[in-house]
Amino acid sequence: MQNNKPDVLIIGGGVMGCSIAYHLTQRGCQNVVVVERNTLGSGSTSKAAGGIRQQFSSESNVRLSMYSVDFFEHFQERLGLASDEGDVDFHQVGYLFLLSTPDEMDDFKQNVALQQRLGLDVRLLTPAQAGDICPGLYTDDLVGATFCPSDGYGSPHDVTQAFAKIARRQGVRFLEETAVRSVERQGSRLTAVHTDAGAFYPDLVMGCAGAWSGILGQMCGVEIPVQGLRRMGFVTDPFEGLPHDAPMTIDMHNSFHFRPEGPGFFMGESDPTEPYSFNTTVNWEWLNTVVEDAVKRVPAFEHARIHNGWAGLYDTSPDHNAILGRVPGLDNFFVATGFSGHGFMQSPATGLVMSEFLLDGAAHTIDVSDLSIERFANGHFNPERNVI
Repeated sequence: MQNNKPDVLIIGGGVMGCSIAYHLTQRGCQNVVVVERNTLGSGSTSKAAGGIRQQFSSESNVRLSMYSVDFFEHFQERLGLASDEGDVDFHQVGYLFLLSTPDEMDDFKQNVALQQRLGLDVRLLTPAQAGDICPGLYTDDLVGATFCPSDGYGSPHDVTQAFAKIARRQGVRFLEETAVRSVERQGSRLTAVHTDAGAFYPDLVMGCAGAWSGILGQMCGVEIPVQGLRRMGFVTDPFEGLPHDAPMTIDMHNSFHFRPEGPGFFMGESDPTEPYSFNTTVNWEWLNTVVEDAVKRVPAFEHARIHNGWAGLYDTSPDHNAILGRVPGLDNFFVATGFSGHGFMQSPATGLVMSEFLLDGAAHTIDVSDLSIERFANGHFNPERNVI
């Protein structure tokens, strides 16, 4: 086989693994191997809703997302892509959060104060103003809303393939249909990773296994507190009952959300009773709840027909925040996981900070110290409130 002693072995070829591979090459680290058990971007990345937002309740999440939005806005230029080589397909229609109770309004007032302090253009709205931004909304039960016009949605597939394309040009090896079978450990180091393509003896190991990160951790003899959680999305047939520049709209009271998707609309809602699992079959009975809440919030949806649906997995951490950095007890094992639904939107910034962890020993462009895995042992963590 070719070089089986990479400087960095990345386990997982979703958007996160491909972004980290790309960012490593930008720092001159080209002896990198990415192993993916299926095909690049075929896991949770392929089922992502594609949302790109900056409205979060913690400073680290806001900063990661602000950096990523700027990156997406200049994606082709940053990657040096020709006009026909792929793009983000970034629709900056904004994110509109709908708030139905005084407690929700108080929480989001605090969020907006933080976001504005960090330089984000985000606004508190009255119910009437929310209706002006998204005509067709039922707003009589709202107490307010927030809106950030630079938020929006893009294409996880295109972003993943673009990161991989440039990384491959710079020498990164991508091995698809290559599962990790076992890991050897000696003391505080991972010494060998056995895969379907043979054994690798890397200097550094980067875990990007998403919802399967807990299983990867077990292979390495450490605990990574991440579990899979099914989330479902549905798309309508072509539908003209709403403008197709409508924002990504999220009803925080029940998590119902929708946005334009081609000639139709994408919609979804989180089931609060969903158990942790690796189940990716569609629960069509849940669609009844989604449609009922859709029609309550946007009466015109009564005339929409569902075209298809799919299910994917969140890689859920206990506080719904990412886990970034080195894993305690292992000198050469790093993880980027636990994003709980906001991995794609933060993939550019995560690729950057993880390249800094791997090559410099610490992240320095963005302070992500509060996202270290140690927080679960010492109890110093702040659950992200803006998660659907």
